[in-house]
Amino acid sequence: MSVCIVLAHGDSSSLSSQVFLELNAVLESKGVEVLKQNLYKDEFDPVLPLDELKRRMSLDPLVSRYSIELGLSDRVIIIHPDWWSGPPAILKGWVDRLFRPGTAYDEVRDFPGDEAEFIPLLSGKRVDVVVLSHRDVSSESLQKFWQDDVFGWCGVVDFELHHLSGIGAKEAGEIGAWKRSLVRKLSGVS
Repeated sequence: MSVCIVLAHGDSSSLSSQVFLELNAVLESKGVEVLKQNLYKDEFDPVLPLDELKRRMSLDPLVSRYSIELGLSDRVIIIHPDWWSGPPAILKGWVDRLFRPGTAYDEVRDFPGDEAEFIPLLSGKRVDVVVLSHRDVSSESLQKFWQDDVFGWCGVVDFELHHLSGIGAKEAGEIGAWKRSLVRKLSGVS
């Protein structure tokens, strides 16, 4: 089994980074192949260049590596902070650059000019999205974005959002207990 874990937080001391590191360690200790995509550390460029958009594929080696890992993985886990009720721009750029024809979906036309038949390519994958919100906010917009607008469009039905909201008002012990419980759940350790 291979798991692609995506981190979209630049601060290595953040709760998002702690979850990423601990989850990687537990999964690897269980013999799981972990494909790590640390967007800030890898210096991922979230900007979708116009020529790449027109070409419908990327020549960027990091985008190519990430796309291959996304396709090869059995499971995808995305970890990010909530910035204005959504993912950080670097992660939205990851979606824009990776969720393209040949990676997340394909389009088939019988004849030029015909309406395309949409073929999802991520069916059968398990996806978990971990979102950490400093303030107390609803999960609704995050759920809609990830489950309906991104992964649902690409054929994923096995999806779960894990949202810790109101971190700024929580005690350290409560946050630590949530993190331990989450890592156990995502790694399959009871």
